[in-house]
Amino acid sequence: MKNLLPLLFVLINAYSGMAQTKFSEKKAGHIFSISVPDYMVKTVSLNDAASAQYMNSTKNAYLIVIADSKEDLELSGQKFESPKDFHDSNIASLKTPENSPVETAGITFEVNGNKFFQSELKAALPQDDGSKLDVSYLITYVESKTHYYQILCWTLTPNFNTLLPDFKKIASSLKD
Repeated sequence: MKNLLPLLFVLINAYSGMAQTKFSEKKAGHIFSISVPDYMVKTVSLNDAASAQYMNSTKNAYLIVIADSKEDLELSGQKFESPKDFHDSNIASLKTPENSPVETAGITFEVNGNKFFQSELKAALPQDDGSKLDVSYLITYVESKTHYYQILCWTLTPNFNTLLPDFKKIASSLKD
């Protein structure tokens, strides 16, 4: 038995040397920041794809941010030349014949090296009882060095002009 212990020790060390795998560090996840008014609270109920979601049900003010890595988009066969191009590819989900959408022409601008495309959309969303709910959105698409973002701020149309300055401040505050 004494002679088997050194042999067993050698075999265990040889096996553990073969079992070791080389690892290299990979980055994962993404961090961005956005300024949100104090009257909005964090939620998870607005959109499953959103990276950030805030709301105030009393003011009927809602905000979602969806972050898409350029690398992930390209791996799925999607390449965009600008935030406007990204907008054109994504806006169809908000503009359906049922909601009679009306969108402004939109503007482009830059903040902190990020490129923005922003427009307003008014829609009449069909309700279960057959009525329609008039909703207005400030839609902002942002291109950073590594990501595209969709920032959607919305409220009931009668509240839109009151909340629009806050919505614009939210959208232009994105940093990554």
